[in-house]
Amino acid sequence: MRIGTDIVEIARIKDPDRLAKKILSEKEMPYYEARTNKAEAIAGFFASKEAFMKATGKGLSLAPMNEIEILHEEMGAPYVLFQNKTYSVSISDDGGFVVATALFE
Repeated sequence: MRIGTDIVEIARIKDPDRLAKKILSEKEMPYYEARTNKAEAIAGFFASKEAFMKATGKGLSLAPMNEIEILHEEMGAPYVLFQNKTYSVSISDDGGFVVATALFE
């Protein structure tokens, strides 16, 4: 098992819609579009995908970000869907930052 963590400063997200179009899949877009704080939402997606790529040990060479999906269970808990397999991810925000931790087995 491997673990990956990433942190994003929300204020660095200047154009959340543009970033969303680059890194989100079609399945992720409805969740993003429903959020009122778009910068915080896209920071969570970005941090989660980065954390997952780090956990795999392959980093950015793993796949384009829009192929790594951060989806949500019925009660709202996030998870990673990649190549038809699910993985654990945790996302938290506070003080202008979003942090994510992912597990890869």
